[in-house]
Amino acid sequence: MDAPNRVNAVYDRGNKKIEITLDLLYWIDDDIHFYYSAALDLTGYGESEDEARSSFQTTLNAFVDYTDNNKTVFAELERLGWTTNKTKKRINPPSEEDMLLDNDTYKQLLERPDIVHSETNFGFALI
Repeated sequence: MDAPNRVNAVYDRGNKKIEITLDLLYWIDDDIHFYYSAALDLTGYGESEDEARSSFQTTLNAFVDYTDNNKTVFAELERLGWTTNKTKKRINPPSEEDMLLDNDTYKQLLERPDIVHSETNFGFALI
């Protein structure tokens, strides 16, 4: 991880690469560590920060594998509020405003004082 609240990953799928950079929320609740991506609505958790990061990576890998194998990457991201350009294979995340309107979990997490949050934009590219 580049920073505690950001994950970068490259998936080599043979004839294409999937590059992902996501901002994450991080917190501890009842001695359990959590990482959460509001843009993908994915969570990882564990008894330590490293376990939570590893759990999140496993969840993200499963998401990428499943949607790529089923050719539903674009449909799933659009369902999550992303805008897609299938011709250029470019995908943009939902805006902060849209996530606050559409994602109750995200809204509730941002109200917590112990959340570590990055406001940097992120992207998702299929190469």
